[in-house]
Amino acid sequence: MTKTKFLGLAMALCFGAAFSTASIAGDFTADFHLAHGQKCETCHKTAPKAGAKVKKQVCQGCHSYEQLAKQTAKVEPNPHYSHLGDVNCTDCHKGHKKSELMCNSCHQFDLKVPH
Repeated sequence: MTKTKFLGLAMALCFGAAFSTASIAGDFTADFHLAHGQKCETCHKTAPKAGAKVKKQVCQGCHSYEQLAKQTAKVEPNPHYSHLGDVNCTDCHKGHKKSELMCNSCHQFDLKVPH
């Protein structure tokens, strides 16, 4: 009987751990960062106001725009080499919402914005 209870508890803990990880590993930019060990304070120095966007300088503290352009160099068109210049990261990467390609407000590119 003790082995059965122990096994049941162990299984419950495993399932709980799996589901708690899955809940933070969503498709949003914030979920991706949390799943990779970042904390809310990494991007938000203070409690954000509703609808506030993180400034690109915060993102570029970890992600160089030039490095991102190199990483996506084979993507056509390269979303990090825009004719609009350096656009704000949150124009595509929405943080707590589904990301979307800002370019498609004028164009029709078949590109998926990760996270």
